Amino acid sequence: MIRAAAFDIEDDTRIKLTANFPTFPEEGEGNVLKDGTITASGETTKGTKVILNSRTQKPIVFGQLRVLLFSEELAKQGIELYVDAMYRDPSVGNRIYLAITEGDDAAKFLEAEKQGGELSGVYLPELIEQNMETSFLVPVNMHQFLFSLYNDGRDPYLPVLRMNDNNDYAWGTALFSGEVLHSMLDHDDSFMLKMMMQTTRQATKQFELVNGEQTNYVVIENISSDVTRTIDKTGETPTFIVTIEINGAIEDYDGEENLDDQNTIKEIEKSIEKQIQTQTQELLLKFQQDGIDPVGVGEKYRSTTRDWNAQTWQNEIYPKVEMVVHTNLKLIQSGAVE
Repeated sequence: MIRAAAFDIEDDTRIKLTANFPTFPEEGEGNVLKDGTITASGETTKGTKVILNSRTQKPIVFGQLRVLLFSEELAKQGIELYVDAMYRDPSVGNRIYLAITEGDDAAKFLEAEKQGGELSGVYLPELIEQNMETSFLVPVNMHQFLFSLYNDGRDPYLPVLRMNDNNDYAWGTALFSGEVLHSMLDHDDSFMLKMMMQTTRQATKQFELVNGEQTNYVVIENISSDVTRTIDKTGETPTFIVTIEINGAIEDYDGEENLDDQNTIKEIEKSIEKQIQTQTQELLLKFQQDGIDPVGVGEKYRSTTRDWNAQTWQNEIYPKVEMVVHTNLKLIQSGAVE
């Protein structure tokens, strides 16, 4: 009963597949399930699964698979073949999570002991899921990844996991150019990407407030945001317009200003609005410069265009699109204790 699996590259060309499964305790060891792993290497995904199966006393099935990991090193060479092979396996659900692990060893994320003794096949998908639902990760599963991969109007992305002192955690977002890993966004930029992509609910984030030489920090919780994305084609070049409406509550603030003063609240709102606007616009321009499109600007343009041509869009139109972001933040209440 495989719950988690990891793909690595071995000797530059060979595929290493590591499968994680719960093992039942021996007599006298109590009733606590433990992690077990099995590894095989081969030239193809199917061949490696066959070798893996030859090393177990019972057939290996992936029907309970919940998360599939790829090492950063492998992702730089492309992951389409591996994802497609799993997608074509009728026993594997198409809504499993995919993730990139920092470095060249994804298998270690399945082998390391988890916090609270959790099994890897339970801990890792729950780690990814909760950071998608309430934090900075843009929700994506295998089906959505492949949809973006085969979509000529956008590029795919996946969460990035990192390990520190044997503890793994969600770190950021992997951006792809086609099937190949292009670059990574950290925690902060991942949150900004998420706000441009979809509605956000119940998120929490810390912001830096700079006033001259003084720097303060404010934590906003219960962040709810709605985003509208449009293409304006009336000018000489198209304009991609992102409008983000945000509500939130101040949970913590280390400044000395009185949070009962509406002028103070307005100043904090304007400062955060400016940060989000600047950071999201810089990201859009960086994506444009790099020739990648995780936000789906091309997809939005295509929806308003009859004579869509992917090559023309990529080479001639996308590099000239003007990127505009509007933000509006309303702090609806203050939960901070002064």
